[in-house]
Amino acid sequence: MKIEIGESLMLSFFKHVKMCNFYQLNWKVSSNWKISNESYNNVQIIYKKILNHPEFSEIFKSELNQLLKQSEIDVIGINSENIIYTADIAFHESGLNYGDKIETKNRVFKKLLRSYLTLLAYFPNKKYELIFASPKVNPATEKIIYTYFDILSKDFSNDYVSFKYIANEYFANEILLPTIEKSINDSDTNELFMRSIILNKIFEKSIRKNNKTHSENKNNISDDLIVEFEPEDKEIFEQELKRTKKANRIIYYHDGRIVTQFWDAKNYKTNLSGNIRSNNTIRNWKENGIFKVKCEIIYD
Repeated sequence: MKIEIGESLMLSFFKHVKMCNFYQLNWKVSSNWKISNESYNNVQIIYKKILNHPEFSEIFKSELNQLLKQSEIDVIGINSENIIYTADIAFHESGLNYGDKIETKNRVFKKLLRSYLTLLAYFPNKKYELIFASPKVNPATEKIIYTYFDILSKDFSNDYVSFKYIANEYFANEILLPTIEKSINDSDTNELFMRSIILNKIFEKSIRKNNKTHSENKNNISDDLIVEFEPEDKEIFEQELKRTKKANRIIYYHDGRIVTQFWDAKNYKTNLSGNIRSNNTIRNWKENGIFKVKCEIIYD
């Protein structure tokens, strides 16, 4: 079975940070499981509420029974207090993308609401925390997700149900870094993500040395800092920046953090390297532990 690194990270996060005693990747419903009448009635109430909701009515195309049978959750965990955690994670290197912004937004909320219906059916009378996570979401997409997430939380959250959207720097601070920190005192190498962290630690000095050497052949702001562009050609990047007026600065730290900053370039005219270097964070890149900056054009 293929295991994605993002799913493995979330499993380790549930196990070591959320303290889940039971956890599983790629959890699926069995056609042999029975749903009590009381649970099914509760699921129907929420399902009808979704279908009649002005913002989410177009998300589900399937009947309820078919929807439950097809349910799959990337990672599920249960802790000793009987709180059930679910996570769907999307790791798209160029930014979360299931199509256009509307389709991407719909896919996010379809995953969350389908997981909610599934938990109501098969794990009734418990507390749920449902997470959608992505390490990189571009600002335009994130803006529309946040708008609808406020509506989701207002209309479907209660004392027993909470929804969380975790992306970009929040993803690093809430999921990635706490999980890496827990790996220091844990020797379980059965988890793919934990094994990758251990491997990185073994060769950490060599990696830093290689990054320093590699930087000499890049478009440098200074002797050691790596600067990359997407599009890769610096002149093409600058032309596109002037046209689109927006980009992302992706900042890479020696401690493993990856932070994305939105670059509002509506006033940009010239001196690309100077503009990048003038950023408050990048200006003091050595003191801040930064070794690379990648600038990517944002296309609507």
